[in-house]
Amino acid sequence: MVFKEFKGALSKQFKAEWTPQITSSVFKLHYKFTYRIFMVSVVLTTIYDVIGDKIKCIPDKTSIKTQSFVENYCFIMGTFTIDHLHNATIGVDVPHPGVGQNRPGDAITVHSYYQWVPYALFANGILFFIPHWIWKTIQGATFKSVIQKLSIRECLKDELRGWRLREQQYGYMSYYLLGYMREHLACRYWFFKFVLCESLNLVVVISTLFFTDHFLGGEFLTYGSKVFEYINMDPEDRLDPMSYVFPRMAKCTYRLWGPSGTIVVRDVMCLIATNIINEKIYVFLWVWLVFLTTVTSLWLVWRILILALPVLRSFILSSYASTSKEVDRITIMSHCTISEWFFIIHLGKDMENKMFNEFIAYLAKEIEKGPHPE
Repeated sequence: MVFKEFKGALSKQFKAEWTPQITSSVFKLHYKFTYRIFMVSVVLTTIYDVIGDKIKCIPDKTSIKTQSFVENYCFIMGTFTIDHLHNATIGVDVPHPGVGQNRPGDAITVHSYYQWVPYALFANGILFFIPHWIWKTIQGATFKSVIQKLSIRECLKDELRGWRLREQQYGYMSYYLLGYMREHLACRYWFFKFVLCESLNLVVVISTLFFTDHFLGGEFLTYGSKVFEYINMDPEDRLDPMSYVFPRMAKCTYRLWGPSGTIVVRDVMCLIATNIINEKIYVFLWVWLVFLTTVTSLWLVWRILILALPVLRSFILSSYASTSKEVDRITIMSHCTISEWFFIIHLGKDMENKMFNEFIAYLAKEIEKGPHPE
């Protein structure tokens, strides 16, 4: 009685959590891990802004009463640093990197992106999910319906495990492969559609790199490498790239009417607290996106090799159906299209090995019987 209750609970949990689908480990790096990384980054930047002061400006004697206005103005309109003062000696020439007296003609860098950081991170995260959503729409629930019932029976090892019922399921899968997939154009090009979606992943990650670089004023592509160079440099000679891209202290200039109607220019120094978390997030994102670009590029090269080399596809099939007869594998490889091979390989990933080898033998016999009309 206890075993039956346990088996029933396991069955419900298995059906709810295990959803077989055609995907790849590199694909998961995009729509699972990278998507979540960006969403967590959004939460971190948003929480930091909520619980702390986004910006805090040091007022002069005449602007103490309007401090709240000044801080809101500087956050909305943006702060700036003076480019040549980033190389000045801190504590001697300047109080903080890039902060000091600016003269006419000095090149400055305006920092206003920090108010858009959560929105940019959120938009980038959504982009990483889109290729998966497109593939999921193309794939539908066909693969799940073909394999899930059979795999659950094998997993639970109940009374329905007999050969007759497995043979019935093998028949359904063979019919789908040799009948439905060959008759329907949409299924015939499954492999190419999947590779196209994988290619979209590469497009998204490269676009994210260049978009972020533009968003941060052309500093992101080299940001991570400069940070690592900075760590290994002599403390007396190094320039912190994080203080240049994400300054913690910056200047803000605002204008107002004086008592006699003259325009008065006020200059304040502001602490940009939100950049304390931004600089760390973007260092991690730089490392992750460079890694993801490299892995995705190499994976697409692997896909091209699979497409170009039938012997490689045969080797992959052999690795999943290692105990099946070689003649059965040869029969399948000589009659199946690359999309059908692709479907078979993913069956091998989700089926128990013994059952998959049984299915290979069954499929080879079905191929030898002749055409399978829809």
